[in-house]
Amino acid sequence: MKKLIVVLLAALLSGCGARAPDDNPAAAAPVSPSPVASSMPLDIPSPSSTGMQAIQDTLTGQWEELREKHALELQFVYSTEDAVHMEVRPYGEFERAPTEADIEAFKASLFELAGEPFPVDITVRECCEGEPAVVGKIESVDGRRVLIVNENKKNGNTDDPEAFWVGLTADGKLLSGDGREELDVDDSLVGKEARAWTTGLVNQSYPGQTSAVKIVVE
Repeated sequence: MKKLIVVLLAALLSGCGARAPDDNPAAAAPVSPSPVASSMPLDIPSPSSTGMQAIQDTLTGQWEELREKHALELQFVYSTEDAVHMEVRPYGEFERAPTEADIEAFKASLFELAGEPFPVDITVRECCEGEPAVVGKIESVDGRRVLIVNENKKNGNTDDPEAFWVGLTADGKLLSGDGREELDVDDSLVGKEARAWTTGLVNQSYPGQTSAVKIVVE
């Protein structure tokens, strides 16, 4: 089945301010465990694949409205002949877990914007109880992002250490080790150990480039 894939690029860092790199880079791949799934039933008759693409375009064009109303950020979305598939995450209070009622209300808004019910599969990525996707020492700071290097882990089959430029999402936070104090991104972070819970997408350059909703420094 041929899939038409559209990856939305959401700005990193900024708290919606300075940008580098993007929240959903074009060459993106998972860097953390699979998200919690909230699959929706697909028993609604499917429009044509062209119709699905048109619905997808309508939804992405209205995403700011959806984010404000439901406090959900779009990770990525794509269409197939059978359905629109999307992954979302909590926005703002990013550590909350959306309820089934939250997702049903969100789904109702999608149908309202589309002008009709349609098959949709929704996956929810939750943060941040699992292991962080990126760990290591902060080696450098560039604007609103930090370079985290893990000397204890190799980058694939190379001798290079695992390394990522990590920026904060618009709603992301940089916190002290006890998780209570919000910190600024500046050169005082260099040399400190860091753990980052990312959006799950990474630009596979070296160092990799990704974005985090939460970074904790020791």
